[in-house]
Amino acid sequence: MDFIRKVEAVMEQIAYEHIRQPDYALCDRLIKEVLDEPGAHGKVPVWSWEACSTDKLKSRKARATNLKRVFVDAKILMTLRSPLSLLEASYFQQLRTKNTNPKRRFGNGPYYMGIDEWLDQYFRKTDLPHILYGDTIRAYMDAFGKESLNLFLFEELVADEEAFIRRVCQRMEIDADEGVRLSIGERDNERWTTAQIEILERVKGSLWESLRYRMMSREGRMKLFKWDSNSENKEYGDRARAEISKEWQKRIFEVAREGNRWVEDEFGVPLTKYGYFGRD
Repeated sequence: MDFIRKVEAVMEQIAYEHIRQPDYALCDRLIKEVLDEPGAHGKVPVWSWEACSTDKLKSRKARATNLKRVFVDAKILMTLRSPLSLLEASYFQQLRTKNTNPKRRFGNGPYYMGIDEWLDQYFRKTDLPHILYGDTIRAYMDAFGKESLNLFLFEELVADEEAFIRRVCQRMEIDADEGVRLSIGERDNERWTTAQIEILERVKGSLWESLRYRMMSREGRMKLFKWDSNSENKEYGDRARAEISKEWQKRIFEVAREGNRWVEDEFGVPLTKYGYFGRD
């Protein structure tokens, strides 16, 4: 079993299919094998997966417990993002996934809906787990202890990318200069551009274009939207925006308020400054 398959096998146990009854002995063996790989000595293993802080609370707690059992002395680094901004980014990510996923079957039409319709479809009957930061942080505090938690804000990354990278590297106890050199300016899953959304709207609104889209291969769809093989933008353009209605904004801030207030008070992070409670 190669390195990647070993990591995937561990994830299957503690984060995916078997999170209720993981095989810890298997995980311990595989992780030891990974850390014994040539070239692993002196390096810091990093586990990064956003679903550890989304999904229903029961699953978030199970993942935190499993991670503690397998990675006893781990440091937890968590980056928060203003609720409206996070949901807007999640919406655009869903559009990308639904239109470019290699598993999406031949014959599927263009996937597109407005952001309010998307919120209605996915979150109308839920507690918006994406933005319940307080519940997630409590789960990891219960498992690892407060001293193991390190909170960062996405807005601080936007304000000063290099300073943010250095802070992360320092918490991980790795070379900050090297971290900046390798990371500065790098982007993954960039936002749709306005031109790309206009293409998607045009295809969705035309019977002929929609039928043609259904017959396209994944490569053809990538070419249509001017993405490379990794779904990254090949051409620069203005970032697409999606305005969330006042009704949804009110609900989002109401759902997130109590947890965010606790996070701000408990950890001293400036959530008010960055609009986590709305703006007057």
